[in-house]
Amino acid sequence: MRGFDGKAWVRGTTLVVACFLATPTHATQEALTLEAVIARGSAYVDVYVKELTTVVMEEDYRQSHFRRGRTNPTRTQLRSEFLLVRLGEDAAWTGFRDVFEANGRRVRDRQDRLASLFLDDTTTAVARARRVVEESSRYNLGTTSRTFNIPTYALSYLLPSNTARFRFEQDGVGCGDDHPTAWDIRYEEVATPTLTRGFQNIDLPSNGRFCIDPDAGTIFETEIELHHPSVGPQVPATEAVAAVTFALNPDVGLWVPSEMRERYSERRGGRTTSTARYGNYRKFSVTTSENTDPDTEPDDGK
Repeated sequence: MRGFDGKAWVRGTTLVVACFLATPTHATQEALTLEAVIARGSAYVDVYVKELTTVVMEEDYRQSHFRRGRTNPTRTQLRSEFLLVRLGEDAAWTGFRDVFEANGRRVRDRQDRLASLFLDDTTTAVARARRVVEESSRYNLGTTSRTFNIPTYALSYLLPSNTARFRFEQDGVGCGDDHPTAWDIRYEEVATPTLTRGFQNIDLPSNGRFCIDPDAGTIFETEIELHHPSVGPQVPATEAVAAVTFALNPDVGLWVPSEMRERYSERRGGRTTSTARYGNYRKFSVTTSENTDPDTEPDDGK
């Protein structure tokens, strides 16, 4: 299996997307510049990540895999607990998926198993949670594994330490009927090394768009596009796209991802489409750091 990863081209595709809550200002939209809107979005994200601890949600993940030359796809539906954890002061979120139901069949008891790992013993929680993720990844369809797909990865693009890595351009006002005054902003990663790396550590520049409230900096929609070139016969050229929409959740008081749509296409190969919908958010007030003890880390091929 092949895919993108936030660190290397391995057996997974890491695409991810984020959205957060901020206090609005009273400046008029006419007085704003693109630089000001990006700065507000960046400040909004910077404040939010300092408040975020751990969030658990339920994910309904429906996948369709189309083999080359075939029109009838293979389909699957997974229901999982999905845990978002920030592993360091300057890090983006890491996501952990724990499948409890596959195609209507219960595969384990429904419980906050992932959250209990971090609440119980944070020194080995990451290693143990990754083992759960690897166990759950066997249910995925297609040639591109989505073990580390998380809907908050794009948060890292708007951190103050990363905005200079991107070129931004306003692409109009209004993101659908729900956000008529939001700014549609395109971005292109221009700095190297890139945040996402590929097979043999090659650069994989990201591009896409953000739908941002120009006053508050709130992110309503995100989209990421990645292209991995072919590398010999074992790695075909692959296109990956992930788009996320967000909604205000009163239970946690945050704008949270409500839906993520993904598409993976291999040149002269198969393609996989998927839709993930999220709900039942629960917030746990814990702090964790990634375990560095090699004796407790699983061998995941990275």
